[in-house]
Amino acid sequence: MAIADRLQKLLPGDAARLLAMHADRVTQIRLRAERPVLLAGCGFEAVGDAPLSAEALRRVLAALMEYSLYARQQELDDGFFTLEDGSRVGVCGRMHEEGGRLRMEEVGSACIRVARAVPGCAEALATLMDGEGGLRSTLLASLPGMGKTTLLRDLARCLSGRGYSVAIADERHELAACRQGAPTLDVGLRTDVMDGCPRGEAIGRMIRAMAPQVIVADEIGGAADAAALADAARCGVAVAASAHAGRFDELKDRACLRAILDSGALQRVVFLGERPGRIREVWRRRIGEGESAWERA
Repeated sequence: MAIADRLQKLLPGDAARLLAMHADRVTQIRLRAERPVLLAGCGFEAVGDAPLSAEALRRVLAALMEYSLYARQQELDDGFFTLEDGSRVGVCGRMHEEGGRLRMEEVGSACIRVARAVPGCAEALATLMDGEGGLRSTLLASLPGMGKTTLLRDLARCLSGRGYSVAIADERHELAACRQGAPTLDVGLRTDVMDGCPRGEAIGRMIRAMAPQVIVADEIGGAADAAALADAARCGVAVAASAHAGRFDELKDRACLRAILDSGALQRVVFLGERPGRIREVWRRRIGEGESAWERA
């Protein structure tokens, strides 16, 4: 069941009615203890009339976690958990230290980012990536909420449909929403998914085991990601990945992303903006070294 449908059954009456009115276009559902439910989407915001009690928030979250708090504690400590449809529930609240690590003790707020497949939305991106000389490794960048995950999901489907063997490193279960190892969202006929494994390790494993032509990974940024992408380039495997940044300078300000840009593993950087899913600008890599090799197309 889609998250909006589930929440309509779990939320109090006024909040459930508000969600029913906007279910088709909501992208974020914000639940805050003792404050009204807030819905957001492309160009709109809607606020409930009555505050959501702390007890109601706890009941909703317990139901979303299928009443398995102990099993999801690690995810809660990391600040989010992922639902079976790929929607991510970010949480914050009161934390405490236990055994040398921070543990989430009481959740006071939750931000649910609704996963929604939009077939066809990545066709332009797939065409940009699929050049005459083969696939161009591409980084998709934007501020949060601009549809990077939705585009990457459909890009995997599009490239698979064009005959490419695709491998998805789905560390946070958002791209393919696997259940018992099988994707529940359409990521394509020729697509394999490594679910719940750190991106860097998943990329290496799939290169060795699945012989992909392109690897798809969401929200890269760590040193292990940079090393894995460079290894993919050396093996002749194209990459489609995403990262948080609003401008090219912001990518260069992050050491790991700058290393990826300078490594030669990427040929294109695509920035989204104005509205979710829209390509704002494209950068391309010339033959050269370091940041001087990049120019706006």
